[in-house]
Amino acid sequence: MATETLFESEDQPSPVRPPASGLLVTNHLNLMYMLAAGLVMPPAGFGDKYYRDTLGCFPGWIPLFFDTVPAGAIASATQEAAHLRPAVVEIRLSGLSGPVLAAGRGLRELRFPDALDGSERLILVPAPLPASWIEAVVFRSQEDRRACEADAKDFGNVPLQDVARRVAKTLFTRTADAPWPPAGGPAPRPAPVHAPLAAGGVMAMLLLTGNRGDLAVCACRHAFDPEDEALPPVDEPILAGLRAWMRSGAAGWSTAAGESGASTSSDAAVASVRSSPPAGAGERGASATDPAGVRNASRERLFWGAVDRLAAWKEAGDAGNAEDVVLDYLDAASTTLDARLQAGAGKLRDTLVSLRGLAGVTAGELFERHATSLARAMILFFLRRDCADLIDFDNDRLHEADRLAAAVLFGVRDGWLGLPLRLRAVPGLSAAVSHRMARMGQRLAGSGLDLGASPARIKPLRELFGNGSVWSSRESRAALDLARAHGWDCIRTRISLGRGEYRLTVEGGAAHIALEGEPRITPEVDLERFFRFLAVARIDHKVEAKVRGTLQP
Repeated sequence: MATETLFESEDQPSPVRPPASGLLVTNHLNLMYMLAAGLVMPPAGFGDKYYRDTLGCFPGWIPLFFDTVPAGAIASATQEAAHLRPAVVEIRLSGLSGPVLAAGRGLRELRFPDALDGSERLILVPAPLPASWIEAVVFRSQEDRRACEADAKDFGNVPLQDVARRVAKTLFTRTADAPWPPAGGPAPRPAPVHAPLAAGGVMAMLLLTGNRGDLAVCACRHAFDPEDEALPPVDEPILAGLRAWMRSGAAGWSTAAGESGASTSSDAAVASVRSSPPAGAGERGASATDPAGVRNASRERLFWGAVDRLAAWKEAGDAGNAEDVVLDYLDAASTTLDARLQAGAGKLRDTLVSLRGLAGVTAGELFERHATSLARAMILFFLRRDCADLIDFDNDRLHEADRLAAAVLFGVRDGWLGLPLRLRAVPGLSAAVSHRMARMGQRLAGSGLDLGASPARIKPLRELFGNGSVWSSRESRAALDLARAHGWDCIRTRISLGRGEYRLTVEGGAAHIALEGEPRITPEVDLERFFRFLAVARIDHKVEAKVRGTLQP
């Protein structure tokens, strides 16, 4: 019997029901990296952490098999190192629609799922896809499964426990009799993942700081849904460019600030938007007769230029350290400022350089010397190590905008990949971020692929509670649960008494009131104090899950 191939086969009956899922053949280390990143992505997204598997055969494409997989594909996923374990990943396809390549009667482009005819053995989907679409991971043996689970415990950012895992030996033994890799595959395609990963870090960090106040809530909304034109503008000059950056992963000011040369971005679609600032960005309130507006616009330009430079540094392989990247950027960009702003930039740079050693001053003194959100955000960037360290840091001299600007810088530098699981523990956050990152990657690549509606935006607790003026019993109960769980001194008790005479007695220093009937005792929270505690609290993730369940039944 002739050996069938992936790109040439006998005619099959059609039509058939579209497959609910596709099978990606990989190894357990690549699997864990994709789970940590929140994206099913091509080798370019792994940096030097990639082990050859089926993804490497079609750069920029995700090969998904139906029903069976070639034995050669399984073998190829573990050939690079003896410690690799094969893994077959089931990826849900119900939300996918748009142009893909299909192998069956030759290699052809079709629109998934409408144009499938049942002859397809394999589809090639433009990368990336959301890791939240991973329904299960299938292992060859219990030994392979246990090895993967043990290795995952060595990493603080691999959510393997969120994915179903099972053993199915037949998937690895009843393989397709087809050569692998097939000849005549498609040309490589760009698949931007670095900008989406940076955007994912920003989404998470702005959610984690979203209880700070109304500005924080607004910034969080812009981070998650920048395409929502109904959103009010962010009422803070330095954050005015947030929406544009979250759409494209670049503000365009990294190379516009007096620097020569093209962006170092490895993603062609991202690099193309870096050639010039977005229309209207940075001009809010700025004019030749408005010095304050000019200063605000210059600070906004410096801030987003630094964000751009950090993003480009990450894409280039993050050699060296992020602090040097910021210092080099300030050196180049400050030459475009007027004399007064140059002096301020020079003072900031001197402070940042001093933080590379023993500064000899406290953080509070540094914030006292530098009053702008731009300067304070950059000082925080030099003072704290990573996103988790920033979340745990507090100082009375910091303002809401300072923290939010710092959250953006840290989110871009660490990206979603760099966040430990404890910072991803908000219910629904991983799915919401994963889908939005993949959708951003598809948009930047211009693939035309539709991933369906994103999961609902995750709202900060402050937004869910509102201003407290019209709380229902549900919100009151959630607020009491939160205050009690963390011991906040903001609970008061209202005792309602009916008409009658009451007798007060004092015995042994204790007062007793004799009442007729049963009084109504109602615990309440003091709103002002409650929101003050909420703004600075590090809320236990189990408590937060319970409170969110109460607020969103």
